This record gives sequence, C-alpha cells and structure tokens, in this order.
Amino acid sequence: MKTNKILKYTTIGSAAAVILMMAAATIVEKLYGTENAFRHFYHSPVFIALWAVTSISGVLLMIRRKTIKKPATFFLHIAFVLILAGAFLTLLTGKSGSMYLRRGETSANWSSDQGFRQKLPFKLTLKDFSIEYYPGTKDPSDYISKVVVSDTNTEYTISMNNILKHGGYRFYQTSYDSDLNGSVFSVSHDPWGVSVTYTGYIMLLLSMIGFFFQKNSGFRTALKARSEGFSKPVRTVLLVLNILLFGYLTFVIGRNWYRSGHGPFVGTYSVMMLMAWLVTVAMALLRKRLPIIQPLGFVLAGFSILVASLSFSDPEANLMPVLRSPFLSVHVLCMMVSYTLFGLVALIGVVGLIKRDNETRSMLRDMSLSILYPAVFMLTTGTFIGAVWANISWGNYWGWDPKETWALITMLVYAAMLHSSTVSRFAKPRFFHAYAIIAFLTVLITYFGVNFLLGGMHSYA
Repeated sequence: MKTNKILKYTTIGSAAAVILMMAAATIVEKLYGTENAFRHFYHSPVFIALWAVTSISGVLLMIRRKTIKKPATFFLHIAFVLILAGAFLTLLTGKSGSMYLRRGETSANWSSDQGFRQKLPFKLTLKDFSIEYYPGTKDPSDYISKVVVSDTNTEYTISMNNILKHGGYRFYQTSYDSDLNGSVFSVSHDPWGVSVTYTGYIMLLLSMIGFFFQKNSGFRTALKARSEGFSKPVRTVLLVLNILLFGYLTFVIGRNWYRSGHGPFVGTYSVMMLMAWLVTVAMALLRKRLPIIQPLGFVLAGFSILVASLSFSDPEANLMPVLRSPFLSVHVLCMMVSYTLFGLVALIGVVGLIKRDNETRSMLRDMSLSILYPAVFMLTTGTFIGAVWANISWGNYWGWDPKETWALITMLVYAAMLHSSTVSRFAKPRFFHAYAIIAFLTVLITYFGVNFLLGGMHSYA
C-alpha cells in the first residue's frame, strides 16, 4: 500500500508540474519568443523528465492495481505512453528544415532548422509553380509545384495538404517567390517517431471506443444516475423552444455554408454558431435522461450566439488554402462538441454548488460524469486528428503552438476528474462541482485566450 501511495503522488505531482510548465511556456513564448519557450520549457531536460516520470509511475501504479483486468482502460493509458515515446523518438532522430528551388533548378541540398546544410539521397527538379484562385476572386485556393525526382525520373505535384513522400523524406509546399518562379518546401525526415506515434493514436482510438462497452466502467456507472424531471407543460414549452432554436440555427448555418462553399469551421462567428447548434442537438438528445440539460443548454446557446454576434469575422469568406482539408471539419467538430459538453458540465457544477442536500449534489455529479467521459474523449480525438492533419499539412504533428498546448492542458485538467479512484477528492460532489467550474477556464483560454491574446498558427479570430 505504501508503494502505491508513493506512485500515486508521484504521478499526480509530476502531471501537475507538466501542466504548470506548459501554461508558463505559452506566456513565455508570447513575451520572449518561440526560441526561449522551446529552450527553457518544451525541449528542456526537466520537462522531458517530468513526462517520463508521469508515464513510468502511472504505468507501475496501473500494474500494481491490476488495471489490466480492465483492458480498455489499461491500453488507453498505454496508448498515451506510446504517443509520448514517439514524440521522444522524433526529438532524437527526426530532422526538419527547408529546401528552395527555382524553376528548372535541380538540387539535393536542403537546410535544417538549425541552419546546417543537408543532402538528400536523390535530387529534385522544380518544373513549374502556379497559384489557383477561387472563381471570380483574387483569393488563392491552392499553391501548386510540379517537381521531378531524379532516381525514378517521375513527376509529382506538391500542393497544400498534398505532400510528396519519397525515400523516407516528406516535402510540403511552404512558400514561393513573388515572380512565381521559385518554391520553398518544408522537408521532414522522421523514420521512427511518426510510426510509433501513429500506432499510439490507433491504440488510443480503439481503447476509447472499447471503454464505452467495458463492463462496470465509470461511464456505465454514471449513466445509471437519474434526475428529477419537469412537469409536462414545462417539458413541452422547452421542447418547442428547442426545436425553434435548432431550426433557426440550422437555417443560418446552412445559408452561410451554401454561400461560402465551406462548413462553419473557421472564424469566431461560424464556430460559435456551430457550438450553439450543437447545444440544441445535445438538449434534444439528453432531455429525457438529463432534464436539467435543457434550461442550462439555453443559457450556453444564448452565450454562444452573443459571442458570435460580437465577432467581426466573415462567415462567407474564402478559406485559406491550408484549411481546405477534410480533416478540418472532423477536427473542429470534435473540439466544439467537447467544448459544448464541458460548458454544460460547468453549468451543472454551478447548480450543484447552489443545491444544499448531498443527495442532489451526488446525483448531479453522476450526471456530469456521464457527459464528461464523451467530452474528454471527443477533445482527445479532435486534438490528435488535428495532429495528423498538421503532419499532412506542414510536416510536424506537434509543434507546441499555444492552441495545441492549451488543448493538451484542457485534456489533462478534465481527465483528472475521471480518476476519482486515484484522486479521492473527486468522489466528493462539492469539490467535483467546484473543480468543474474552474476547469472551464482552460476551455475559455484555449479558444478565446489563444485567439485574442497568445496568438499562434491557430488564432483564427
């Protein structure tokens, strides 16, 4: 028992330290630049050691507790260890940089991110470069380079979200010359890291799916909770209002989708309207099992619509070329579903603190848990789908961009709530509800804080 206690506090302490370091790193990056953030935080020996300690102590604790008897739970955690191992391999063995070619030029030389000259085992020739535009506009829809690989004498097309893979190297369209006669490609060579990381992603997805079917899982236990319903007239009024709001939002989103030619996945206005729409869907699906969701849902939907109305983003603007990817819709949809559910959990937390009797608080805690499990899993899925998309788009599945970092922080903060067997305080309803309210601050920072304060590649305000 003493060993278990040591492992438990070691895991909790190191994970908390990782979260604090990541939060501090995003602030340092904003104030002092990306190089300082990477040197003092993300690539520092202390940061790497903390991740290692968290992983090792966590796995040892699971082994001692015989978590293997719950295969989905066990392999879900092992998947995270694999993902971290893949990231470490990328750090040790991966190379990245850039290659510049003029039209008709043949070369095997490229420069690493550290400024060192590197040589490919083959040569590339730039045959042509062109820009495609949205019809009737001067907005670029794609940047296209045509290259020939020397060892096979084969012509390939490199464009946004369409990379060239050859000889263990990957090439991505990054930039171009103003005279349209030159191209800049990002180059990535990561023979081990990506494979291990992707194996972790697949194991994670399968484990999360299996978890919902696992006997006596926390999710199944929480689902047994029942809450008191409203009178029939009140239920009818709430349902009618729900349907009307759903219809209105569907019309607005559909109209903008038709006019712009893309879904509501970019820009504050579009994403907030999508979130409001998702709230109405959640209200309709959960109204019988969790009646309290409907009144709280109207509050969250109203807030989302208010934020959308205050936004200056154009829902009908053309997408940047890098955003023209099928991964965009899946990634954003998963993230916004999770944010929506986290918002509902926070509102239930407010109600839980207002209520005086412990029985009601306990019931509300179980209700929150039944929402929290799919919320955390959707956030996890969305985050790692985004990582796959990033790897396809610019050759780096994790770049410690502020939005990525805060999404990971949010994931870890909320995942803690699912570990009441390890952190016993989460079994106490009052603490659970208070934590749920405070935890929602990480969601607000991830979306609004990054978009309007911290900046980065994801700051599509």
